[in-house]
Amino acid sequence: MKKVIVNILIVLAIVVACDIVAGFVGDSILMSTPQVGMLQTDAHQALFKKKADVLILGSSRARHTYQPKMITDSTGLTAYNAGIDGHGMNYALIVMQSFLERCKPQVVLLDACAAMVTSEWLDNSIDDVKHFYGLNAPLTNYVSEYGSWQLQAKLHSNLYRLNSTPVWMAKARALPVHDCDGYVSQHGNLADTAIVNFTNFETNEIQVKCFEQIIETCEKNNIKLMVYIAPSLEVTAKFQRWMKVFAQRHHVTLYDYGCDPFFFNNRNRYFNDSDHLNDLGARIMTNIFICDAKTLLK
Repeated sequence: MKKVIVNILIVLAIVVACDIVAGFVGDSILMSTPQVGMLQTDAHQALFKKKADVLILGSSRARHTYQPKMITDSTGLTAYNAGIDGHGMNYALIVMQSFLERCKPQVVLLDACAAMVTSEWLDNSIDDVKHFYGLNAPLTNYVSEYGSWQLQAKLHSNLYRLNSTPVWMAKARALPVHDCDGYVSQHGNLADTAIVNFTNFETNEIQVKCFEQIIETCEKNNIKLMVYIAPSLEVTAKFQRWMKVFAQRHHVTLYDYGCDPFFFNNRNRYFNDSDHLNDLGARIMTNIFICDAKTLLK
């Protein structure tokens, strides 16, 4: 029996030692993540590196719509697109809080869609960046406040936290380094796509709280918050009605282009797929934002 206990303790000691070494080596590698335009590397830039006068937040609809270079060329304000595919208000809040540790944007453009305030992306928004737990204070604080005790326990293990890191890190280091502004262009065209109407919509309490924290943080720091709904052929009328009420309650100006007739009537030309504009449509939408921003900043 004594021998069994000793063997168990030896195994535990080896596991703990491996975990400590993995954390030390993994964190060192993570903090030198190259800038190559992948989802994970862009998340690293948004959470630790980038500074901008105009911060763009949202999901893939933000990532493929708002072009920072156009914003800078037209306004003289630096801009960064921190939109990430399939991430909700919780991730947007973490990014904004991380930015404020480095700089204070003049404008935050928050592109909202239905999935950002429902449960759909609640967990993967954190799972995709869990390797930064303990390195990024806003992420760590979010997990402490909203994460389950099981998640918090697992994230104290470096082996769990870093379990998916080697694959994407190897891919990232094989790609050429280049300066990224976060925008990813789409160049497809729809041949013939019908408008899809979604009737199911139910908000998630945590995502709504994070949305409210974004609003409160902007007010506290005197940051202009511009909330957009980008054009989409996936119509969520319930979400748009909810957003209108939510924006009025929180005294936020809502720019709703979700069912904009110009884009709807020209969808074969300006959409890459049913939920994302192509580069041509994105240029038009970016110019719309630029005009709105210039009016607001006056």
